[in-house]
Amino acid sequence: MTFDYGETNGTFVHKNVVYFPGPHTWPVKFPAAAGRKQSPINLNTSCVTYDKTLSRLLIDLSGAIPQKISMGPHNFHVHVGGNGVLKSGPLTSEYRLVQFHFHWGSGNTWGSEHLVNGVSSPAELHCVFVNNNYGKNEVALTNPDGFTVVGVFLQIGNRPNSTFERLVSALSNMRNGDEKTIEPELDLRTLLPNDLSKYYTYPGSLTTPPCSECVTWILLDEPIVVTENQIDRLRQVHADCTVCGSTDNFRPICPLGSRRVRSSFPCS
Repeated sequence: MTFDYGETNGTFVHKNVVYFPGPHTWPVKFPAAAGRKQSPINLNTSCVTYDKTLSRLLIDLSGAIPQKISMGPHNFHVHVGGNGVLKSGPLTSEYRLVQFHFHWGSGNTWGSEHLVNGVSSPAELHCVFVNNNYGKNEVALTNPDGFTVVGVFLQIGNRPNSTFERLVSALSNMRNGDEKTIEPELDLRTLLPNDLSKYYTYPGSLTTPPCSECVTWILLDEPIVVTENQIDRLRQVHADCTVCGSTDNFRPICPLGSRRVRSSFPCS
């Protein structure tokens, strides 16, 4: 999950994230990166607590308006306006979608930021929602319930995802620093799986600087399917990256510490 210090059209995108030589260097400039509630983590299902009180997520993206794609040195972000709503589940407030982005690797056996029982997926989608109780993102960054990120694992299969296809097609000629207006009728719901009742949740952080510990993570159990061709084209976004030397743009897992991971379904 990537953010910036200054607000730009309602979202944050840190422009100087360096994945190589590595995230282990981040605490020098961003002390929060050495905190005890950092993300991502490995979801060890044998240690997850099944919580029967966790209800199905309510996500209504009918009012969300995709605005533009911004390309950074290691990632791209789709900025979203309007009112895409997230509530229920483990949440006590209503949240609004402000952006989404992906993390991926250069191979099919790594790329997602979160792991499940030590196993990675080729990519992971982060849908970033801000708490409506906070007027500005800068304020949300300083509160433990400031943001909720819905994480979705990507799985390679035979069915192309129509919305993902439109995204990777739009990225084909973009470079670092470019911005492109995106079609407002983009169907964001197809980037989410059908089943919103099964998920893991835990308190954590942004996965890139400033690594603020202000995130309620919700990781959906059901993945979405994209094709091998689609994921390969995603990897081409920074295939010529001379800054990082790799197309990988995920942070290694962080210690869980004393935190508890809950699930809305029996998973152990």
